[in-house]
Amino acid sequence: MKTCTKCGLEKADTEFRKSKLGKNGLSASCKTCHASDAMQRTYGITIGDYDRMFDQQGGVCKICGTDNPGTNKGRFAIDHNHETGKVRGLLCYSCNVGIGHLKDDPFILLSAFKYLKNEEKGN
Repeated sequence: MKTCTKCGLEKADTEFRKSKLGKNGLSASCKTCHASDAMQRTYGITIGDYDRMFDQQGGVCKICGTDNPGTNKGRFAIDHNHETGKVRGLLCYSCNVGIGHLKDDPFILLSAFKYLKNEEKGN
């Protein structure tokens, strides 16, 4: 057992990342606090904000509706506008990568939609 320096909670060693610099080979802060710090730095949201978004979305991807994030971390991707930085929602890995490959461009996405729709009709 180890106490997190951020939240002050005593947690199992498995709740801490491995670190060559940390005492007993473990980081000072727990995985949850580390994730929260990373979310704050990268997207300007807290783990509480993430949890609220998750609940508002019903625990599913905002695009396809799956409840499987498709990542080994067990969290949905935080989708954001790359120009403004504004968070748009939580997406599964496939949807997040998919819109990224389509350059976050609604016109390309619409073109892909039309292409797939025409293929359905046999055109």
